[in-house]
Amino acid sequence: MRSFSGRVAPMLLLAVLAASTLGPAGGPAAGAGLPIKMIYAQASAAFTPLWVALDRGFFTKQGLDVTFAQVTGSSAVATLSSGEAQAMAIGGTEVADFDAAGGDLTLIAAGSNYPVFSLYVDKSIHSVRDLIGKKIAVTRTGTSTDTTARLFLEHYGLTGKVDIISAGGTLSGIMAAMSAGLAAGGILSPPTTAKAEAAGFVELVSGVRLGLPLVQAALAVRKSYIAQNRDTVLRILRAYVDAWAFVREPANAAAVQTAISHYTGASTEDAGVAYKAFFPAWQARVPRVDSRGVENNLRFSANPQVRKMVPASLIDDSLLTELVRSGYVK
Repeated sequence: MRSFSGRVAPMLLLAVLAASTLGPAGGPAAGAGLPIKMIYAQASAAFTPLWVALDRGFFTKQGLDVTFAQVTGSSAVATLSSGEAQAMAIGGTEVADFDAAGGDLTLIAAGSNYPVFSLYVDKSIHSVRDLIGKKIAVTRTGTSTDTTARLFLEHYGLTGKVDIISAGGTLSGIMAAMSAGLAAGGILSPPTTAKAEAAGFVELVSGVRLGLPLVQAALAVRKSYIAQNRDTVLRILRAYVDAWAFVREPANAAAVQTAISHYTGASTEDAGVAYKAFFPAWQARVPRVDSRGVENNLRFSANPQVRKMVPASLIDDSLLTELVRSGYVK
């Protein structure tokens, strides 16, 4: 497999883009796998199963030739709308926003059904209530970090009492806002959390320990693309579930941490921190999207149109069910 770059940087929003190089019979051209492009924009271990699927040859096994490139924030949506991207692996919040604007994305497999995000704060903050009247940073309004912030604040009865500010679309932007004193805290995911600790910030709230479901990461495909290319989507999903089984096996910890380090640019030590943080999110035998998590994605969205949607409109469990019934998923 090969990787390509424009503004390629190992960083969190993974998207699967399919571009077909077909032979006369409609299959891949002789001697070549079907080209699949993947894009990601944030440094997070949330999309580790896809990275492992690439590195361990699971995509190749399915006759797919996968490449990576970086596309960030609104540019990713523009890429999808233009037809360059046929599917994405991103947060449930972003998928809901896209569909509320007329898109047709559907979630087909989970990456994390719980927010493996933490609220990190300045050492002067000793309790959640100390945040009243202060600001916390997220990547952008309408992203998974934003939804997580709203989920945390409501849980602690602080809705409307803490300002949520945008930090330019990246986790590094959140770190910069915190370091400059523009925000008292920020919503971060591993391995950036390790960098926050090294910089002297402390964890105030852990999304995993809080235990409130939220679809932080999932594999999503356009409904129209599934209708026309169901076999290709099934091949992508087979590779994904193979990787899912690999990452949830403790014996493969070293290989999984290597993938996290490579794709996020994290040190070996920080990749280990990220692995331990995400490992509980990978323990379901079948990576089904949790409708309760999607419900929270919708309920805590900053977009009033999204709050009118229902979880079932965003989930297509039929492909995973097909793989389970066929015996592919054990």
